[in-house]
Amino acid sequence: MIRSTLPAIAAVLLAAPVEAADYSWPVVWVIDGDTVAVDASVDIPPELAKLRLRLRGVDTPEKGHRAKCSEEREAGEAATAFTEAAVAKAQVFLVRDPEWGKWGGRVVADLMLDGESLAALLIGSGHGRAYDGGRRGSWCD
Repeated sequence: MIRSTLPAIAAVLLAAPVEAADYSWPVVWVIDGDTVAVDASVDIPPELAKLRLRLRGVDTPEKGHRAKCSEEREAGEAATAFTEAAVAKAQVFLVRDPEWGKWGGRVVADLMLDGESLAALLIGSGHGRAYDGGRRGSWCD
């Protein structure tokens, strides 16, 4: 069953439309400042529809054991709380141009909350910084 649905998922996530491809996939939980889980069951089979979505264009500090120092851990918790608050107050969720990320099972996309980019909100609030792949700078002094 799963193998037969993979081509459908690939078609949804890897299509190259002329205009932005927007999907109404609600956020079901916040993983950290720049990663959320979405429910894509309106477009792909339910057994495969819980997707981890990494925000395109932003990096936030790590939290918990992944943090390199206490300052990063605290900043990571603050970034996560900011994302949770932004998601909680949003009425309209649009996932724009999803594509498979470099880590299996995760997609990279823009997440629009009531028409505003969550990545831009994180950067503008100081909870994140611009990121386009490659090496990330340290959050520790």
